Amino acid sequence: MGKEKQAIASSSSSSSSSSSQTKRRKIRRTIRKRRRRNEKLVTAPPSLPNDVVEEIFLRLPVKALIRLKSLSKHWRSTIQSSSFEKKHLKMAAERSHDVDHPNKVIMVISEEDPFKGSKNNLPRPDTDVGFRTFCLESASHVSFTRLNFPQGFHHWIYVSESCDGLFCIYSVKTHSIYVVNPATRWLRQLPPAMYQVLLSKVNNNPLEDGRRDENHLAFVKADTGYKLVWLYNNNNNNNNDDDDSNETSLVTTKCEVFDFKANTWRYLTCTPSYRIFRNQTPASANRSLYWFTEPYNSKIQVVAFDIHTETFKLLPQIVSSIATSDPQYIDMCTLDNGLCMSKRQGDTMIQEIWRLKPSQDSWEKVYTIDLLSCSSSSPTKFGDEFDWGCKDLVEPFTPVAICKNKKNILLSHRYTRTLVKLDPQAKSLSCFFKHRLCTRRYVPYFQSLISHI
Repeated sequence: MGKEKQAIASSSSSSSSSSSQTKRRKIRRTIRKRRRRNEKLVTAPPSLPNDVVEEIFLRLPVKALIRLKSLSKHWRSTIQSSSFEKKHLKMAAERSHDVDHPNKVIMVISEEDPFKGSKNNLPRPDTDVGFRTFCLESASHVSFTRLNFPQGFHHWIYVSESCDGLFCIYSVKTHSIYVVNPATRWLRQLPPAMYQVLLSKVNNNPLEDGRRDENHLAFVKADTGYKLVWLYNNNNNNNNDDDDSNETSLVTTKCEVFDFKANTWRYLTCTPSYRIFRNQTPASANRSLYWFTEPYNSKIQVVAFDIHTETFKLLPQIVSSIATSDPQYIDMCTLDNGLCMSKRQGDTMIQEIWRLKPSQDSWEKVYTIDLLSCSSSSPTKFGDEFDWGCKDLVEPFTPVAICKNKKNILLSHRYTRTLVKLDPQAKSLSCFFKHRLCTRRYVPYFQSLISHI
């Protein structure tokens, strides 16, 4: 009898639990029905016109556009069209050239894990390069892209300025040279220049003294397409005592230009008769490239190269104090798409920056940098043992970008891996970015969809 009572009790409990579950399901269904009755009827909007979709896409970053290509065949054909690529590039360039745009970006390029997987601290056969972007105004991190280059650089990495979101990365110790778009992860390996082959032989020869000049190439866009321009001194002049008939020995400089369509380098026949100053990066502005010359009759000149006509000339007007200066105290760069020159005074350590006016006939002083006047509470060291306020520092700082308020300026230096922000009015110095290894380049940057040139 006891077992029968237990069976009856268990069956009744199970039936009561099932009935309660049924009641709860009915209540939930009733609630859902009431919600549906109370909700307004929502209908899917009709398809947007193609021109509206394109206008929306033009304002999106490259990473978002790459994702959208996988969602629709029509979207993919729109994004991959050459007309859309040109429109997207034009809009991105206009935003980048707008000095008041709040989302201007700085690209930081550095070698990543150079000894990872290497044996006995020997250079890796390949190289990983990191591309970091930061907001110019807030210094907040925006993105990071890591790309592997199969033919390594052996820790001798040089990076050009950004040209439509593209970079040229090369080495003077190996024959490696690439054009890369970090936004799309596209890269193209190029044949080495003759100057690059010569430098790699010198830099890998232990018998050489290692003092050969290393002038850097420029990556530009002309009306006919993209170009690489490499101007350098013809050092054969130093060894031509026994061969006066050698025509090449009479050439002061040489210039190689890379043709992307033919995939070859070619020499220009007419080059400057002035030797250019060693180890400088050419500045690009006003549809031209610019280099400092070595002093002639105690005067420095500026060589200008028209990237469209491929002709050289001397700049008629430069700052007088720079023309008579020691070349080690001067620098040239591009700020807000304008050509700038700077000089660091040897006695006061004050650095002045001039910008070429749009008329190209005169210069105006735009900045005065005096780190020694920064308050004692402001640090001049940021963890890499480089003292920004060192009185014995000869080489000038390199201006990278000007902030939106035109008061603060970003500075870099060849001997540090830190990028700093200077407020000249408040006389304060702050760290903008610091990498644990050597950083190769800081440049203003904007994204593009270019994946073939």
